[in-house]
Amino acid sequence: MSPTPPRPSSVPEIPGLTDLSLLTVGGYATIFRAHQDSVDRDVAVKVENFTLDSERDRGRFVREARAAAKMSSHPHVVDLFDAGVTEDNHPYLVMELCAGSYQDLMPLAPEAVRDIGVKVADALADAHERGVVHRDVKPANILVSLFGEPALGDFGLAILAEQRDPHMTLEVMTPAYAPPEAFRRADPAAPGDVYSLCATLYALLSGSPPRWQQHQPPGILALIELFAEPIPEVAGCPEAMIAVLRKGMANDPAKRPTAREIVQMLEKVSLDPNLPPAQPARVSNGGPPTVMTRRRWYFGWLFKR
Repeated sequence: MSPTPPRPSSVPEIPGLTDLSLLTVGGYATIFRAHQDSVDRDVAVKVENFTLDSERDRGRFVREARAAAKMSSHPHVVDLFDAGVTEDNHPYLVMELCAGSYQDLMPLAPEAVRDIGVKVADALADAHERGVVHRDVKPANILVSLFGEPALGDFGLAILAEQRDPHMTLEVMTPAYAPPEAFRRADPAAPGDVYSLCATLYALLSGSPPRWQQHQPPGILALIELFAEPIPEVAGCPEAMIAVLRKGMANDPAKRPTAREIVQMLEKVSLDPNLPPAQPARVSNGGPPTVMTRRRWYFGWLFKR
């Protein structure tokens, strides 16, 4: 691979896709909107800024993309439709096109955040059981599907981060949602995802990350010091829900619940006697639970805001 990640020099040509238009440019990838002619649908195309310069790298990328495609069958993971490498050696992923992210909708009501938390925690639990760590759970990576449902995106980071550097952690994470062990250059692991998920849910409730209430982001050293501070309450949110999030954000990774346990803990949170409990996970064919409901009322609630 190239030592520095050059951006694609122009709109790429990808077989089967037309009408590519730029959606966003990030530090590690450029995302386009495109039309998939064979099935007449619009898709998102994530083109990595780095290149794969050997057949070994290309083969590994394809194998890992195939593994990620199996994971994307979860109802709350962004669907991965295809993967490949452009003519100038940039790997790309063709994915479900979503309506936006929850970063643009926060703060949200506790009942909505509990619903999001149950579904995304279930998606993470499924990934962890497959041996995959997401590495960068944050509000911008929880997308709103065209059905109004939460969908965990950017599993491309999990696929491709190892190709950059197996020990590269902070460089591909968002510090406000990164667990304390990431600042010690610990290898990414499932408890780090749990921390980031709970920090994300806290931000969806409060409008800002835990321990980070100012408008300007603190520096890395100041952020590390904030781990010693207590996690504040959130006005209007039951203490039981904040207690779950605090457990998930324990500074010691060994003391955090698993993602599967977070699902169970959030399902038990009572927000209001007039509200229904979170939809319980369903066991199918003896496998792990998955949250399968498609709440049409949630779609209407979300877009009336």
